[in-house]
Amino acid sequence: MSSLRMHTMLVLTVLLCTLSSCQKIVSIDLNAAAPHMVIEGNITDQHDTATVVISKTGTYFSSSINVPPVSHAIVTITDDLGKSDTLKEAWNGTYQSPTLKGVTGKRYTLNVLSEGIAYSAVSYMPNKVLIDSLYSIQVQERNGGIGYDIYVMFKDPAESGNFYRIRPRVNSLPPDSINGARNFLYTDKLANGTEITERIGVRIHNGDRGTVNVGDTITVDLLSIDQATYDYYRTLQAIRSSDQSATALSPANPNTNLTNGSLGYFAAYAYDSRKIILK
Repeated sequence: MSSLRMHTMLVLTVLLCTLSSCQKIVSIDLNAAAPHMVIEGNITDQHDTATVVISKTGTYFSSSINVPPVSHAIVTITDDLGKSDTLKEAWNGTYQSPTLKGVTGKRYTLNVLSEGIAYSAVSYMPNKVLIDSLYSIQVQERNGGIGYDIYVMFKDPAESGNFYRIRPRVNSLPPDSINGARNFLYTDKLANGTEITERIGVRIHNGDRGTVNVGDTITVDLLSIDQATYDYYRTLQAIRSSDQSATALSPANPNTNLTNGSLGYFAAYAYDSRKIILK
């Protein structure tokens, strides 16, 4: 047998082995990651109910998108003068204090004790910035439909380092009922001390989320937030708008001001509201 023929048979043997029984099966346990605590807390300068929602992340192969609530936690909010309020569990995983009202210029600390583990976060409540003007313009969309451009005008204070979130809602629906997947975030980094005008685009109702009808009342809240809250929503927005293809890398978690590996945020903020009727 020639050396060339022997070499050819050797190559074919190696190839067949590679394509069949010589393959090594690698098993990856995608369901092994331990669930993380998720805490979402808010306190405002209004007579809103201070609320903290606590849950846990699910597992990779979970058949439900619902996250399990965390009950029986001890939840307190304390200001920088040491005044503390313990929130009561209104329903599973949701803790509230209807009498706790924030004061601008103060720093608030959230403490959560659950399953023997303590979590905390600190948030500063900035001074309130008022909405100067709110108006709408009806526009023709490219697909022939009708929409509205809603404009919010406000004056940024002279001091730098201000952060804002604009929260629109329609009629009596919950906050973010318009364009709920998008966070309208702004900083005075490039517009310190100036009059700021921002646009919120909405569409006439066609069955989709975020659409409106003629005659609807639109409420717009201007939230004055600290940088930690701004960073949370900014990174959350980046994750939501990232490439969702099969080849995309798994996104990181949003920035958080919470300790001990918890996900979520704690925000103390002041806000002003204006209403407008679409005509």
